[in-house]
Amino acid sequence: MDDVYASAKQRDRFLNALDAQDICLCQRLAADLINCGNALPGMTCKQLGLPPGSTYGSAARTVVSMRELHVAAPDHSDTSESR
Repeated sequence: MDDVYASAKQRDRFLNALDAQDICLCQRLAADLINCGNALPGMTCKQLGLPPGSTYGSAARTVVSMRELHVAAPDHSDTSESR
């Protein structure tokens, strides 16, 4: 099966639903992204426990298989700051 490429609007809606941890909306949006070949942002890969370079399709399949959305919170700590 060939990869399809989703519009930026579709991808942004999916990322926003992930950020909001809205499992119902994520799963609904994921249905249209199952075969998407667009690269997923690295931070989102990490949050979903996917390897770097994963696609929106991989993320969509992961989300569809979840009963609850467990997205790791982004790490915004600045480790370069010395105290």
